[in-house]
Amino acid sequence: MKKYFFVTLILLIHLNGFAQGNQVSGTVTYSVSLEPIYNAVAERYKRESNKSALQIFSSMAEKASNFECKLSFNGFQSKFGLVNAMVLGGLDRNKMLAVRAVAQGDYYTNLLLKKQILQDNSSTDLYIESNLEHIDWKLTKNIKKIGDYVCYKAMAYKELMNEETVAIEVWYTPQIPIAFGPKEYVGNLPGLVLEYKDHIVHFVAKKVVLNPKKLIVINWPEGETISKEDYQKQQTISFSTLKENSGR
Repeated sequence: MKKYFFVTLILLIHLNGFAQGNQVSGTVTYSVSLEPIYNAVAERYKRESNKSALQIFSSMAEKASNFECKLSFNGFQSKFGLVNAMVLGGLDRNKMLAVRAVAQGDYYTNLLLKKQILQDNSSTDLYIESNLEHIDWKLTKNIKKIGDYVCYKAMAYKELMNEETVAIEVWYTPQIPIAFGPKEYVGNLPGLVLEYKDHIVHFVAKKVVLNPKKLIVINWPEGETISKEDYQKQQTISFSTLKENSGR
């Protein structure tokens, strides 16, 4: 009964704030860490004599620690992506791997249209369009402060293309009742996501700016798009072809 009351209370906060939420604009700057994937690789290779793979991931993690991601939002639209990776020295192989591990590109979201477009950072004209995913979040009573904001923990599980299931952990704040967050994790949480962690990357908000004097403009991509389903099919075919050719 107490759990039901808690969830109901959070949802009521969300509903009461949603009308104001479409008028809120702002930015969130996140620190970046590839510690989750580095720790997994370190555990896997700790008994291996060949440490080359671990050295690659160590270099990726070191380079990613200097990255920042930024979420900009205005009304029902948002944009999320890396903001400084390309200006931090040259683009060597490990840095490019780190960039792709952190974020596949710039994520544009429209809550009214329930659409998202990913401008893939592997190409200047690759726009991947998808409907917003319905994520089955488990809202918990766990609470902590991130900066000036009281945040609650939510958990979800996602099945990857290789059928592996991974855990997604976020901390959101009902004090900012808008359903935005990093990457594709938008649309159905009762507050702004200030911390995100999966099996690869960890984001933590280090600066939040609400309703700045300078207008935040989010330009919805206008290029030709490909559906997420068709893009994944192309990736699967390309990977299969690569495996066949490498086996010859």
